[in-house]
Amino acid sequence: MRTVRIINLNQNDSPDKEQMRKTLTYKSGFVVIVVLALVMLLTVLLFGLNYRSRANLHAVDYMFKNTQALNYARAGLNIAIAAIKNTKNLNDNKNPLNLLSKEHTFELNNGYCSIALLEESGKLNVNLLKEKSGKLNRARIDQMLRLIDLLNQQRCLDSPISYSLVPAIIDWIDRDDEVTCLPFVTHNNLGVESDYYSNLDTPYHCKNRPLNAIDELLLVKAMTPQILDLMRDYLTVYGNGKTNINCAPKPVIQSLSEKMDSALAQMIVDRRKIKSFENIAELRHVPGMTDDIYSAISKIITVSPEEQYYSVTSQGECDGLKCTIAAILTRNPATKSVEVILYKEL
Repeated sequence: MRTVRIINLNQNDSPDKEQMRKTLTYKSGFVVIVVLALVMLLTVLLFGLNYRSRANLHAVDYMFKNTQALNYARAGLNIAIAAIKNTKNLNDNKNPLNLLSKEHTFELNNGYCSIALLEESGKLNVNLLKEKSGKLNRARIDQMLRLIDLLNQQRCLDSPISYSLVPAIIDWIDRDDEVTCLPFVTHNNLGVESDYYSNLDTPYHCKNRPLNAIDELLLVKAMTPQILDLMRDYLTVYGNGKTNINCAPKPVIQSLSEKMDSALAQMIVDRRKIKSFENIAELRHVPGMTDDIYSAISKIITVSPEEQYYSVTSQGECDGLKCTIAAILTRNPATKSVEVILYKEL
């Protein structure tokens, strides 16, 4: 009988022990889950903190390299200013800093700076297509039309440059609201005034004043970014209008006269590489130069411009990051001081 009782007691106690075992197991599992959840939460927080720290480090590194690249570009601009200030004639081939001859590159720590310098007097001044008196400057207009012809022949564009760009520029810079018509041009000879620009999706008024910068041409009808990139090295808004034959690009030289062909323009470019022209009369000795051509261009060219303007593009690079500065400089021949009249960080 005792044995039976013991067995009965054990049987009576068994459910309580089983319940206790289940309770302990449940609590242990719950603790494990909570611990795992906390571990996962801490892991996520650590990953997030690490990502943010790495992002901040990358941002700081980017800012440092970007600042370095900008400083390199500024250094290039200062080199150009020094060259213009300390050199009487930048076209002199003996000049060790002959920046006008080609793009110059200077190596620096973890990068470099490159400088491209162009003399604005070698370009066609679009602000002088119409004289202050209100009379059309036929010689400059004809030169602009010839330049358009040359560029259309030499370059592949989605659509050719239209002659209408010329009267549109004239209407943009003149002070009246009358639409310009070029009677000596057969097609596309009409300009536009404010009535055209005011009806655009984003309306604005015709400026009716001279251009302050060549990029303003993007506001003129018939001008596109592609066309401006093509014409930028040949057009200017500075100077008295006479073309400096010592630095004019070949297309500008060829556009000076309808009788000037590509071969003669190239001969002029090759001749000045040997020695800059000291006076206009030296052009007579260039092979292919005729009296008719000389007579046609002698009054609209120069070898020593009264006003000296330069466009500078300086690019700095540091570990793959690039910054570009575009500036217009002017040199006072009397004081030799150099002024920055236009500055843009690109």
